[in-house]
Amino acid sequence: MKTLYSSDKKKILRQLEEQYGIKKLPYLLLQFGKEKIRLYSGNLSTDELFKLDKTLRIETAGLYTFKKQNEEIRLTIDALSPFKNQITQNILEINDKQALEWFKGNDLDIKSDRNFKVLKNQGDLIGCGKSTEERITNFMPKERRIKN
Repeated sequence: MKTLYSSDKKKILRQLEEQYGIKKLPYLLLQFGKEKIRLYSGNLSTDELFKLDKTLRIETAGLYTFKKQNEEIRLTIDALSPFKNQITQNILEINDKQALEWFKGNDLDIKSDRNFKVLKNQGDLIGCGKSTEERITNFMPKERRIKN
């Protein structure tokens, strides 16, 4: 576990604003491994979190919200709720049939520019996928997918 302080947090915020329009990160950022970033808004201090991590090897403090992928950041499905009012860019509106396929864990055959896309259906943000220009790759966790 690593706490991301000012300079690292500003770099991530810059990427989030560039990719998704997110301008505020009012939470403590915790990095686990090289890629996973979690938001923490609890009552424990940074020192208390480090003591807990050292003793118990915590890996689930906070909400898993971002994953660094190369020079980009992918939002997890859990990031959509706390940032729903800030996400203004790279939103892709999909229809009900496409949303159902998405919830089943399937990729979507949609042509788009090569970026991460936040998928929206009937006003709700429902996921984040990577566009290959020909399709949107699905990152829906298996345990959250609709069974066929």
